[in-house]
Amino acid sequence: MRSGVIPEKVNALLDVEMDPADEIGDLFGDDAPTKKTIHVLVVVPERAVGSASEVSGMDQVIQEVHEIHAQTVLTKRKTYVHSKMGSTEYEELLDAFKIKVVPKNEYRKYVEDNIGEYLRAMKLCVFGVENTTDILRVAVEGSNIELRGRTDLLILSDIVMESADYVHDLPEVRMLIEVKKTVERRSVFQAMSDLIALELMTTDQVFALLTDFNDDWRFFWVAGKENNITVVNRVTITNPGEAFELIRQLLSSNATTDITTSVLQDPVKRQKLSRVLPSISEAGGSGGICESIERYYDIASCLGPDFDMARAVARQVTRSIPTLSYFS
Repeated sequence: MRSGVIPEKVNALLDVEMDPADEIGDLFGDDAPTKKTIHVLVVVPERAVGSASEVSGMDQVIQEVHEIHAQTVLTKRKTYVHSKMGSTEYEELLDAFKIKVVPKNEYRKYVEDNIGEYLRAMKLCVFGVENTTDILRVAVEGSNIELRGRTDLLILSDIVMESADYVHDLPEVRMLIEVKKTVERRSVFQAMSDLIALELMTTDQVFALLTDFNDDWRFFWVAGKENNITVVNRVTITNPGEAFELIRQLLSSNATTDITTSVLQDPVKRQKLSRVLPSISEAGGSGGICESIERYYDIASCLGPDFDMARAVARQVTRSIPTLSYFS
């Protein structure tokens, strides 16, 4: 059959009309097995198989492909463990599958749709920095503390639209926006850390907004000092329309006057953190903090976030600086 020649017995069977009641021996001969055997007739179209040499060559190619697969894939398989995915493994995985991560732009567009015209009049813009590594990285002067990380959106000078490189200079930055699908307790800790870092990085007075863009809008700003304690005010708004109105009024204010808004009952008092925060070294107890933070990031890059460890490091940092409090 491999040569394409049909045996005479098979040819004869093809010319016979077989009946289910026929005996095996009547059709296949007396020497054909009749028990525990299934007889199958297959008609192969002419030239479907080819010559014996062609088939032999194809078998060889298939065998070589299997050997190459076994040598290059099965014996050198790279295993990635989800819980241990670090930055190096992450980049390798994306490269292996030729994946490119494109940031979703709906958050920026949502803000742009609501206050874009106002921002353009102020020569400001909303700029996505969720993929800008350590955009909020700052070494605190006079201490061994360093804050680092990133936020989602910044409202700052529209010069960054000419070149994204300008964003690292934070030109005329006015507000950071941290977006969460669900605002949780640890989200507040992150927003506070973002605000502290941005306050220390710029000479402008800034606000932080933590929001789910639905019914949870939390604004934070440094208000000043009371009884030798630095105060960060917080207000929560549940109506998106009122939240965007507050953003407009906050952005329209200047640094020298309190802000009176139609949304809040009391004026918004602001102060630069650097003016009310004494040297961290004066508070004492800052030894080993930098090492603790670096150790946490090293562990998190290999094993993923560890919230218990993050809280422990955060407590160590806050014990080393004057007490920060906030109230709604």
